[in-house]
Amino acid sequence: MKESAKDTELNISPNWSDLSAALKEQDKFSKLFFDSQNLSLQQKQELMKTFVLSLHAEATGIVGGVNYKDHRLADNPVDLQKILYKSVDAYRYILAILNLWGIDGKSFEDALSQKDDYLHYRHSLTQKSWKGEPIVLFDLDDVLAEFRAKFCEFVTKDSGVFIDPQCQEYYNIVAFRTHGLSNEYYFRKFVDSHGFLDLDLNQKYFGFLQKLKAAGCWIQVVTARPGESETCFYDTYSWLARKGIPADGVVFTPEKFSWLASQKFYNNAKFFAVDDSAKHVAEYVKHGVAAVVPQQPYNKEVANLQGAIYVKSEEDPWDLSKHLLDQP
Repeated sequence: MKESAKDTELNISPNWSDLSAALKEQDKFSKLFFDSQNLSLQQKQELMKTFVLSLHAEATGIVGGVNYKDHRLADNPVDLQKILYKSVDAYRYILAILNLWGIDGKSFEDALSQKDDYLHYRHSLTQKSWKGEPIVLFDLDDVLAEFRAKFCEFVTKDSGVFIDPQCQEYYNIVAFRTHGLSNEYYFRKFVDSHGFLDLDLNQKYFGFLQKLKAAGCWIQVVTARPGESETCFYDTYSWLARKGIPADGVVFTPEKFSWLASQKFYNNAKFFAVDDSAKHVAEYVKHGVAAVVPQQPYNKEVANLQGAIYVKSEEDPWDLSKHLLDQP
């Protein structure tokens, strides 16, 4: 008797050997009840509630395998089988959630790797405590990380409109408006495409940071990136970890001096900033904080600002600023 296609499918041994395979196996089961590709957004959101509540129930069931009720005198044996099979149920609900939103195995594995970068990097930060060292407030974009060139390249490729990285505007507003483009739209698209994870390291300022670190400085990364974006947040930590940046602290804030002024060390520490933004540099020096400024086409207005050390492309920032460590 000839087997039907359905019978043949049932006879195939399931493959749970890796995440991508497991997602496919879970999808086969889910399709007995629904096809996520044919669901409306509202239906997906309702199904998401069901999956999350079911996941919660299964995860809670795992603890039933141990003696977690302290007020009970009876001490039952640990039920490893319950722990095992409830974990399987919880895992399958996770797979169902990923399938529901079309998140493939590669995307999940990449996110898992980035989360691991973050957890290890954060752990290294929590092992450190400031002991009175000179503090250097180090910016990321267009100081340590080559953001502007990569962003302009991204927009040029995506839109077909050339965006000049040597433009004297900080945000290239005129070029975007002239061609009917939205700077905010492309910035969000750049973030969502993991653009921050792919930035080149500026070797000159990385070398400067290493010299400061060797001189006993506390390296505090202060970036105006949107830390509320999960993608930006984890891309930043992954980049720091993968590039081997020996930071002692990391903070996301659009108002850098305001953040600085709120810190406990503000009144008794020796510190200076390394930043390319004319806005932030002006605020720093206005309040008596020296700033080392990498020369950029858009920050010439602070070249002669008192308190700013403007470092031209051919100059060494260490040679121009190391005296700051000797000042009281």
